[in-house]
Amino acid sequence: MDIGIIGCGIAGLTVSYYLLNDRVASSITIFERRTLVPRKHCTGLVSLETLMKLPLASRFVENMYRSMIFLIHGANFGIEIVADRYFACRIDRVRHEIELMRSLNEMGAVINLGCDVTNISSYNNKYSLTFKRGGEGLLSTHFDKIVIAEGYPPKLSRKYGLSAKYDVLRALQEEVSISSALKNDQVETIYVFISPILFGKGFAWLVPIDRYRIIVGYATEYTSSIDMLENVKQVFKNILKLSYRSVEDLYGGDVLQGYPIATYANDILSIGDAVSMVKSISGGGLYAISLASKLYTRIINLGSVEHYRALRKLFKILRMQYIIKNAAWNILRHALSNTNIIGQVNKILSFNLKHLDYDRHDLLIYTFLTNFLGFKLKSIDRI
Repeated sequence: MDIGIIGCGIAGLTVSYYLLNDRVASSITIFERRTLVPRKHCTGLVSLETLMKLPLASRFVENMYRSMIFLIHGANFGIEIVADRYFACRIDRVRHEIELMRSLNEMGAVINLGCDVTNISSYNNKYSLTFKRGGEGLLSTHFDKIVIAEGYPPKLSRKYGLSAKYDVLRALQEEVSISSALKNDQVETIYVFISPILFGKGFAWLVPIDRYRIIVGYATEYTSSIDMLENVKQVFKNILKLSYRSVEDLYGGDVLQGYPIATYANDILSIGDAVSMVKSISGGGLYAISLASKLYTRIINLGSVEHYRALRKLFKILRMQYIIKNAAWNILRHALSNTNIIGQVNKILSFNLKHLDYDRHDLLIYTFLTNFLGFKLKSIDRI
């Protein structure tokens, strides 16, 4: 079976790997509009469960985490959720994708960079894929099946009836070196700063890479700017008593919140950001991509009802995460509507869990929100 893949990001690479590794495809041809791949655009956080589902990813783990601290605009306390064991890790996304491309080349895949696919049409029970490459004009080739992993904004996906719910945020983040080493507990903690006032549906984060390197960034439904990023850095600096030394890198891009609606039509399937396969709390796509890639491989091979059912179950989880995330942010927006100052964090309330399912952000937000509102109500009762 000859399969064409449109997009050489993590979604296209992962599904290509499974299709070849499981011997479902006799040939894989990848088309990528950009001439240089991969690009930096993601923090690289994944659960340990998702790590095991992403081919070759375990080779590129840079740090692991066992706690999360939520800081809320205007509140003088934070909420810490601590797990008994590591629940998430950071991988070097660029090195991982380079290794996937190298492995795919060894497996026989053809990767065409600088190829802009413009049209897909049916042709004698096959699909004719039309593309532009440099000054060669329009070219075409044929495949048995097509997987669209074009990312955002989706063009071909929409053209062929594949759809999703989208909210688009703008993200900006820096890799920063610091002068003093993080403490043992700090280097294993993910920090989240929530401010519907500053970021709308977005949030800010600090993720340690190691004791002397961190990632600081934010996603906003408003216009992103370096000035706001500096404000975010100041918030974390004050709370963690950091001393920034130098900025090693700056990058950003679109962050999606939403869920898939229609991801396949006949022998055309779509995966990744093209159909909003994301966790709406963070905008991360690796969880859904890791599961959908394997399911698509089985669907293309067998097409059993069981695999379609598993795919719908995944999309239901993503939709629920989107609904819960929006409800939680609306509650916080109203709770903080009269707050103009960020405030000083005087205490961290810590809650222990035996296991934290980092992929189920809906449950994570429920845990955080119930503890946050519970403490707020107790504080009001004492007044």
